[in-house]
Amino acid sequence: MKKGYSLILAVIYLAFTFKAATLAGEAFGYPCYLVDAYDADDSCWTGMDIDGNYGGPTMVVPEQWLVGPPLSEKSGVTLPPDHWVELQFRGPIINGPGDDIKLIELGPVSEQALIFLTDAADQEKLIDIATSGHPSSGVGVDPTHISFDISGIDLPFEPRAIRILGLDYGGEAHGFDIASVQARICTDCGEAACNPLPVDGAKNVSINAILSWSTGQFADKHIVHLGTDISDIGTSGFQQPQDANTFDPGSLELGTTYYWRIDEVNGQNVWPGEVWSFTTTDYLVIDDFEQYNSSTGSDRNKISDTWKNTNVGLSENYAHKCSKKSMAIRLRDYSTGKYTENVVRTFTPPQDWTATGMKALELFFSDITQNSYASSYIYIALNDGNNEAFAIYPIDSNNITNDLWYPWRIDLQEFQDIDLSNIESMEIGFYSDSNNPSLSFNDKFLFDDIRLYTPRCLKENISNSDFNSDCLVNYCDLEEMTSNWLDTGYKVYPVAAPNAPVAWYEFDDNVNDSAGNADGPKATYTYTQGVFGKAISFNGSEDVVKVYNAADTFSKISKAITIAFWQIGADSQYHTDTLFCTNYTYGSEDPAIAIHLGCWRRPGVYHWACGSPWSFDNKLSGKHRYPAEWFGRWNHWAFTKDADTGVMQIFLNGALYASRTGSYSPISGITSFEIGNGWYGGYDGAIDDFLIYDYALTGPEIAYIATDGTGIFDQRLLTPADLNDDNKIDFGDFALLADHWLENQIWP
Repeated sequence: MKKGYSLILAVIYLAFTFKAATLAGEAFGYPCYLVDAYDADDSCWTGMDIDGNYGGPTMVVPEQWLVGPPLSEKSGVTLPPDHWVELQFRGPIINGPGDDIKLIELGPVSEQALIFLTDAADQEKLIDIATSGHPSSGVGVDPTHISFDISGIDLPFEPRAIRILGLDYGGEAHGFDIASVQARICTDCGEAACNPLPVDGAKNVSINAILSWSTGQFADKHIVHLGTDISDIGTSGFQQPQDANTFDPGSLELGTTYYWRIDEVNGQNVWPGEVWSFTTTDYLVIDDFEQYNSSTGSDRNKISDTWKNTNVGLSENYAHKCSKKSMAIRLRDYSTGKYTENVVRTFTPPQDWTATGMKALELFFSDITQNSYASSYIYIALNDGNNEAFAIYPIDSNNITNDLWYPWRIDLQEFQDIDLSNIESMEIGFYSDSNNPSLSFNDKFLFDDIRLYTPRCLKENISNSDFNSDCLVNYCDLEEMTSNWLDTGYKVYPVAAPNAPVAWYEFDDNVNDSAGNADGPKATYTYTQGVFGKAISFNGSEDVVKVYNAADTFSKISKAITIAFWQIGADSQYHTDTLFCTNYTYGSEDPAIAIHLGCWRRPGVYHWACGSPWSFDNKLSGKHRYPAEWFGRWNHWAFTKDADTGVMQIFLNGALYASRTGSYSPISGITSFEIGNGWYGGYDGAIDDFLIYDYALTGPEIAYIATDGTGIFDQRLLTPADLNDDNKIDFGDFALLADHWLENQIWP
């Protein structure tokens, strides 16, 4: 529970007359929640507006475009390569008669995307590839209706979301243009309530959210438990029942995690439900200026009708972040040295800025006229009807540059002379030193995204001792240090010479197999400095080494394998990197071997899948501990499997990194082998000294091949706990951590 917040606990009977006819069992539904929207190149989402326009291009908001029914038959969100959206549904996705997932894609240019089923958390299964148009005949189809049958897909998790990952460029919109997504979902709950909204674990939920759920089969009443402490759920008294399977909790606190449970009740029985949770957004929008227009008709909503003054306007071609509009203020001659009104917004009714945990005011501004400021200031004035309070921002030409947006963050305590629970107006203005006036009528400033925030962790406040970047140095950071205690970047491992490999690619300006079995194609590749001589470099899309004689090479491998190499991933925007993969066909044939590093989000996910047929029993996966494990530096990886013992292992820089048992499927049916591309898309980075063995190497054997027989690894530590940068973790680092112990940089 957040400090300073009193417990919010409501336990309420809700009366509801159960009607069996409402239980359809299954239904197609649109997504109800955006789990993730990953913009790989850190730009703005684009797509088609309600009229199908893409010009500009058109900036879109994935949550508004894809959650719920589409805005129109022409609206859509563009997914360029390595961009994805993950969309959750109200209930679990199930198999039924016919197809179970339906997509609509706009554009006839054979654009492609990978389609995943996920649990809306860490588990996923790639099920197929979606292609727009009609590639078999070459005839364009717009829009393209694409559907998938999920029968026969065995999952160790309950699928609740669909992830769509763009693969290629094509067409005017440069990517897969998703218009809408539907899935067949289960609507039956059994005895207990199910299908909560907000979904369990939802983030950025509105503080005005209405809670709802699907009812149990035999319930005629519902008990709602709601609070900020999970241990208190279901322990306090009750209020008067109400008739509904929805509940309005009133205004919630910003930036707070809530827990809730529904107990289903009839005259004789009570069926307690699961405890669900959601976290509210940490800000409220005062004004983002998106609602204003320049119309003179019935839909008129001019900015000057809300922000009063003649020198205010609406900028529709330059705004903060990925918004479309901002407020423009053209300045007059302010040579009097007084606070001079520029624009004022009156709130009717007055706003309460003490409610829901608000602690700070934030807005962004930009100078677009390259002014010389001298002694000039921006001010904000708040009025409670009786008093006025000011916050001042000194404009300095040394730290304000044309065409950049600057944040102005103000602790609400600076407005201590007024009643923050009754804000009647907000004024933004400028003034200059009367002895050195510098602002003129030609000067113009833009303002955008005026918000109220709860206390939060700002990036600039994070110290080196705050390893998990939560603005608090505590036991979590100490745990990172102690888990690496006395570790050093210089390590010496025992070595043992391995048997001869079945394939060995040194990548010294060629793709020849030094073992003499499986050369790569005679094509032009890019090479760079490697660990031993040269290394091959991949660009993440077109580069791939398709190995000759793959069937003959892998015919020698059936029960055990080791694949080892040095790798340095590029610090690029694309993180869906398949380092190598055997034959596969989306939708029908999964790979027998595929290795992925850095998939999805930094620090990324690793996958080592080996065995035929593909199954979750033949897959070793997890999250990287540190980003440096796959990009920005050379690391040695070794992936082993022994089907007789069922053991799969991963070694990083000579040490055992991850392992699992129970993987007994053989390695068979391999007819192709690609390096630098595969199941999840292309690899972006370099690879050196790539080896394949027909047995599972031991740790000493792996250390031998990684170090040319020396067993010596002399590298920088991966952990950020090396605070004094001496490449070892000891009391010197602990002393630096102790200097910041319990240091809290949450602002304000």
